[in-house]
Amino acid sequence: MMNVSGIQPAVPPKAVGSVGSIDAVASKPQAQKATDVVEISAVAKLAAKVQELPAVRTDLVERVKAEIVAGTYETSERLEITIDRLMEELFLGL
Repeated sequence: MMNVSGIQPAVPPKAVGSVGSIDAVASKPQAQKATDVVEISAVAKLAAKVQELPAVRTDLVERVKAEIVAGTYETSERLEITIDRLMEELFLGL
């Protein structure tokens, strides 16, 4: 059972005493610099690169497919150009 006391007389407020000396500078809160960080995932970077690719030239793709089927695409001149470009990429890419 709960014990309830009667009405008590009003108690006057008391002054708050000094706790001790505190350095005024140390008591001021220091402002913190807010920084935001943005991280872009590898998938997002790849998607951005895909967006930069030129449009597919479907007419050229269809022509090359037809030449491959007909056996007229691989000529000695095209093979020489391909080999030269490959060698340049391999040796100049170092």
